[in-house]
Amino acid sequence: MRPILLLVFSALVAVPATAEPPDIHIDVPARRGQEVNVVEHDIAPGQSVGWHIHHGTEISYVLSGALNVQIAGAPIRHVVKGDTFEIDRDTPHRATNDGTETAALLITYLRDKAGPLAIPVPPPSVR
Repeated sequence: MRPILLLVFSALVAVPATAEPPDIHIDVPARRGQEVNVVEHDIAPGQSVGWHIHHGTEISYVLSGALNVQIAGAPIRHVVKGDTFEIDRDTPHRATNDGTETAALLITYLRDKAGPLAIPVPPPSVR
């Protein structure tokens, strides 16, 4: 497990959640205006999560299934159960489940409190 995930889960034990499961929202006192969100997200076979950004960092762990993750400027990455991936702040990305089983992700966001969690964006241009 990556050190940042250990830090996040340590914070979960020490600070009460302010939302009902499965979403957990925690203020980050040392980083004013930011919070940690931990969510489980399922992507059904044939489903795609369109291009979007987050005003913060996303760290995802694949609980089950498989996905093709595309991050602007990078090749498509095929991730399977046990894999992790990280998306930098404000970086366009998308995920597609081309498999036959639901893909489940455990996602941790360190993001700005203000505004939506995900912001749809057009596909990045190819250079």
